[in-house]
Amino acid sequence: MEAKAKCPSLVEVMMPEHENPSGNIFGGVLLSKMDIAGAVAARQVHPGRVVTVAMDSVIFKKPVLRGDLLICWADVINVGNTSIKTKIRVEVNRNGEIIQVTEAEATYVALDAKGVKVKVGTRDDGTYVKPNITDYCVACNGDARDNGTDEKSKPKDETKAKDKAKCKCSKKSKKSKKSKKDKKHKKHKKEHQCKCSKKSN
Repeated sequence: MEAKAKCPSLVEVMMPEHENPSGNIFGGVLLSKMDIAGAVAARQVHPGRVVTVAMDSVIFKKPVLRGDLLICWADVINVGNTSIKTKIRVEVNRNGEIIQVTEAEATYVALDAKGVKVKVGTRDDGTYVKPNITDYCVACNGDARDNGTDEKSKPKDETKAKDKAKCKCSKKSKKSKKSKKDKKHKKHKKEHQCKCSKKSN
C-alpha cells in the first residue's frame, strides 16, 4: 500500500543557525527536518500519534547551504499492523535551480494517547478507521479550493454543460444581430424599389 505526496511535507529556508563551521548545513539538522516530513506523511494514514523507530538508507548526495529553500517530499511506501514506512526525498531551491540533496527511508509506529502500540488507524478513543491510502496533500487534502477552482478541476459534465450554454447564448446573440440587419436591408430595398417605380412613372 502506498500514498504519494502531491505537495511537499515540509518547506523551510536554511538560516545561519543551521550551519556548521564549514558553512554547510548540519547533517543532524537535515535529519530532523526529514524526520518531521516523514511523520507528516505517516499521519495521513494514522489519525493518532506516531513515533520514529528507524531511519535507514540515508544518503547525503550534495551539501545544503545557508539561504537554500529546503523542500522535503515524503511518501508512504508500506503500512504494517502497527508500523508505517515512508520514503523521504529532499531537494533545495538554490537561486531558482532545483537540486536533489538527500534521501532516506523512515519507519514510524502508531501509538495511543498512553504511548502504547496500536493498530494503524486506531483513534485515541479506541475506535478504528481503515487507513485511507491515496495520494495526498497535507495543506488541502486534495480538495480544490473554491477560489482556485479552474475548468480542468471541474467535472466533465459540468464543464460540457457550461460550454453548451455558452455556445447557445453565442448563437442566439449572432442570430439576433443578423435578424436586425436583414430587416433593415429589406426596408431599404423596399424604399429603393418604391423610388425607382415613381421615377419610372
